[in-house]
Amino acid sequence: MHPQILVLGSGQDGGSPQTGRSSGVGPERTASSLAVVSRLGSVVWLDASPDLRSQSHRLLAWDGYPAHREELLDAIAITHGHMGHYAGLLHLGREAANVTQVPLVATPSFLAFIEANAPWSALIENGNVKPAPLDPTYRIDETMTLRGLPVPHRAEFTDTVGISVATDGMPWLLYLPDIDDWRTWDTAEAVIADHPVSFLDATFSSTDELPGRDMDEIKHPLVTDTIERFAHLTAGRRIVLCHINHTNTLADPDSSIARMASAAGFLVAYDGMVIDA
Repeated sequence: MHPQILVLGSGQDGGSPQTGRSSGVGPERTASSLAVVSRLGSVVWLDASPDLRSQSHRLLAWDGYPAHREELLDAIAITHGHMGHYAGLLHLGREAANVTQVPLVATPSFLAFIEANAPWSALIENGNVKPAPLDPTYRIDETMTLRGLPVPHRAEFTDTVGISVATDGMPWLLYLPDIDDWRTWDTAEAVIADHPVSFLDATFSSTDELPGRDMDEIKHPLVTDTIERFAHLTAGRRIVLCHINHTNTLADPDSSIARMASAAGFLVAYDGMVIDA
């Protein structure tokens, strides 16, 4: 069995279209999250989006989901404490899935935030999840480990990491849905080059997407910058653009930015996308 990835969601935290909006650019998207299945059949979720309920149905319907499992998943890893990346944890509590002792893999900063704040702390008190520090690594099974890579991103509540997934001791998948910019992460190129598959922040394509908002308060690298910096790495690697805002024309395959990304060898994530080793 080869390790596989199922894209549970590919949108920015609020999905597309967002609450109260009749439409967004391109197809409907739920908030970014990945399901990763190890060679031994362990199932790990990277981030717990607000759309976890519907995303769990996508996972169960996927033909790559290991049959005859007793538990929905073996662990859930969190990149940081912004809405789209952990709010779905509530769906694991006793009012919903009521899972038991699922490892919650995250940085000590994030785990301290969860433990100190209700209703999230109830998940630990009731035994739905158990803290599993990503400090900096966590072993899923004999074939798969997770490593947290600190990256610059707004730290209102917790720090932020990209998650590096190694299979059989070799880096395989980089999941990095949020970063302020590439300039302040000195090792960006080397880290991406080290992973055969990378999911990278593609929130915005233009600084004009959100009229009236100060883009300096919601920093993300523009897709054009990502293409310029990393296009030379796409040969022999799969670099997937994810965390796409509802305003981002990258979501329209006929747009100029989508054509630019494709011509440079990038893939654009979509809900239900599958990638294997």
